Amino acid sequence: MDSCQIGIVWPEPVQDGHRAELQRFVGPDVRLDIEPVRTEPEPEQNITLALVEGLARDPENGRAAGRLAERGAQAVAYGCTSGSYVLGPAGDAAITALMQAESGMPATTTSSAVVEALRTLGAQSVAVLSPHIDALNERLRAYLEASGFRVAAMVGLNLSCDIEAVEPSETREIVESQVDRPDADAVFISCTGMRTAEVIGDMEASLGKPVVTANQATLWRVGRLAGVGMDRPGRGRLLAASPA
Repeated sequence: MDSCQIGIVWPEPVQDGHRAELQRFVGPDVRLDIEPVRTEPEPEQNITLALVEGLARDPENGRAAGRLAERGAQAVAYGCTSGSYVLGPAGDAAITALMQAESGMPATTTSSAVVEALRTLGAQSVAVLSPHIDALNERLRAYLEASGFRVAAMVGLNLSCDIEAVEPSETREIVESQVDRPDADAVFISCTGMRTAEVIGDMEASLGKPVVTANQATLWRVGRLAGVGMDRPGRGRLLAASPA
């Protein structure tokens, strides 16, 4: 398939920065449609374990996937790492099943896409950077371990808001100086709010190993489900040549 339309269910109102970051991971032949679960900003809330558990259980995730399918999406993804790992592999699978049922299309979540990406790259041990609080990071560790990976390092920034404000250059510096471990086969940068597209290539060159990020893996996996490869030079080994 030479072109396709893919859909992303986004758990919050979509900001211009979100659109721009996601678009950096798709080629010109891929039409990207993003459907927010909520269209109006809610009162400022800190990112807590209870809040994220509520996102994972929200029935609107399925209805948003249905709207994407009505507009022509050939595959859909839930674009939230914490919302898809917080209830473990079973909770992650439930979100996928709900989106498939409502949309009639193949579906994935960010967390399951990350698992598929790490397996495709041959990783068994992973060093992780997460912007979230420790209560969520513990759930992420458990999810990765339940998926068959050894977590060589888990570095949390303990941010409860404004994750998008972390500069890509700061992310790179933290990964290179604090996150990577010699015994890690790959590095994973969690959270779709993290801006990573412009630094993945440089990080991989510096570390000498694959770097998988939340948005990168999500777009890679949903593209494959739609039957299109994501060949995006400079966006990491995962997208260097990814046949459908």
